[in-house]
Amino acid sequence: MTRTQGEFERRLERLRQIVERLEQADLPLEEGVALYKEGLQLAQACRQELDRARHEITMYQDGVLMEFEPREGGDGSAGD
Repeated sequence: MTRTQGEFERRLERLRQIVERLEQADLPLEEGVALYKEGLQLAQACRQELDRARHEITMYQDGVLMEFEPREGGDGSAGD
């Protein structure tokens, strides 16, 4: 597991803890607000990491498709 993956997992786990705490009825208002703010920051960081991963996967897929298109176009056209 890389450092980034470990950070993502820690953020996600902390976000789960915050949600559980916010769902409790005995939460003081000030603590709830502080947890809510922390949760928003964690959610944003997780979303950015997921967006980066999605972009990386898209680039990889596009690269693989581009690499195979000329071969399929040349061989597939003649074989059809």
